[in-house]
Amino acid sequence: MGGQDLGSKTLHALKWGYGGAAARALAQLLIQTLLARLLGPEAFGQAMAAVLVMSIGWILSEGGFGTALIQKSEIDDGDIGLALGWVLLLSSATGLAVVLASPWLARWLGGSELQGLIMAAGLLIPLQALANIPASLMRRRFDVRRSQLIFLVSYVVVYGCVGLPLAWAGAGPWALIVAAGLQTLANLLGNYAAVRHTLRMRLRGAQGLAHFGLQVTGSNVMGWIGENTDRFLVNRYWGVQALGEYSAALSLSRAPAGMLVSAAQSVTLVSAARLQDDPERLGRNFLALLGVATLATGPLFTLMAMHGPAIVQLLYGNRWAHAGPLFSAFCASLPFYSVLAVSGPVLWAINAVRQDTLAQVCTFAVLALGFYGLRSWPLTTVAWLVPLVYLLRTVWIYTALALRLRLAHRRALRAVAGALALSALVGAVSLACSRVLPPLAAMAAATALSLVLALAALRLWPQALLAPEFVALLCNRARDSAGLARLCRLLRLQPAA
Repeated sequence: MGGQDLGSKTLHALKWGYGGAAARALAQLLIQTLLARLLGPEAFGQAMAAVLVMSIGWILSEGGFGTALIQKSEIDDGDIGLALGWVLLLSSATGLAVVLASPWLARWLGGSELQGLIMAAGLLIPLQALANIPASLMRRRFDVRRSQLIFLVSYVVVYGCVGLPLAWAGAGPWALIVAAGLQTLANLLGNYAAVRHTLRMRLRGAQGLAHFGLQVTGSNVMGWIGENTDRFLVNRYWGVQALGEYSAALSLSRAPAGMLVSAAQSVTLVSAARLQDDPERLGRNFLALLGVATLATGPLFTLMAMHGPAIVQLLYGNRWAHAGPLFSAFCASLPFYSVLAVSGPVLWAINAVRQDTLAQVCTFAVLALGFYGLRSWPLTTVAWLVPLVYLLRTVWIYTALALRLRLAHRRALRAVAGALALSALVGAVSLACSRVLPPLAAMAAATALSLVLALAALRLWPQALLAPEFVALLCNRARDSAGLARLCRLLRLQPAA
């Protein structure tokens, strides 16, 4: 694929990715807020305990074949059939194992009332794993538009027409489990209808596909451990209600993060895989994306961290008051999360998955030992280990990537300098408003003032605040896009001739 063609497809995919991610984030924010208000912390925590089991089952059963299909330069029906056969075998075995182990898992997670929820989660694992095959093929083809539309429509229809009414009727945690299963089925059918891949399964084929998938699975498992061990420990030592508060605060913080970085993360793996033999160009593209990701997330999540309790009270109500400080801690970790979201796929694309796995193992150990050692402390204090661990992992991953791509550290610092400056500005404004106004008024005033000042700064000093690699990419692409040309004019940048 030519450089111009790849660049155009990447920008087109990013456009639809961000548009779809914004719509998804808004829909999820609205529906999850209503569900949290209807269910309360305890029922929400019970559902999250079952979702934890389902999520690790999906990772084990999917086998990394979806990512392997994206990473491989050329694929055929044999590769797809191999992925399909192994995914069906692994997911069926994993789902059965979860169902058989459900009594023990329920006792370990907090009570026998969880057994039915965990059994249902086990039955949904094969459905989830199989749905990832057509979804991965759509990502490979840069077909972000249809992928986003399928997810958005299925989410709004299923959760709006099934999940919310069940929660209103008193179904408790089952409202979330039933809705999750129906949405997964809708995604599977919708994605398959879009790509129409072969259904002929096989268990023998290209060894490279399975080998890469195994590496991805290892990395995904360690990522899951790093992402979810804290929730297991919260459930174990602080109780199921605390798990509900912890999970709701985490989901709320991740909603805008998903909107800002998930689309870029999806497209990054595909485009970086095409550039894996051109490290110089890949390095430039990575720095451009790094600059955009940190600039979009740093100031925003600084603002959200400063006003966490007010945001949670406004959205979830007084029953969720203990989730406010947790939300602040999670927001403080999200700038690092955004860096990992764009760095990890680049490592995978250049076949350096082991580096990602090793970083996750070590940082998971720090998090697990910290939560266990501080189990007698208030959860609102212990939660601040999360941003610390994300910082450690970000430094590790970036260092590994810089070595592989021969990136000078000063170039990376220059790429994130604008994000650091604007984040400091937002923090100072928020602190000043909080000193003179009540919480909700302080949040509103800080939001408005920060937005005005940040936009003015970008207008006045774009070359200083934006990553040079992003400025070059933007100016070069402005020739082919009226929207990018308008953005250049807004930022007072000169498009390339």
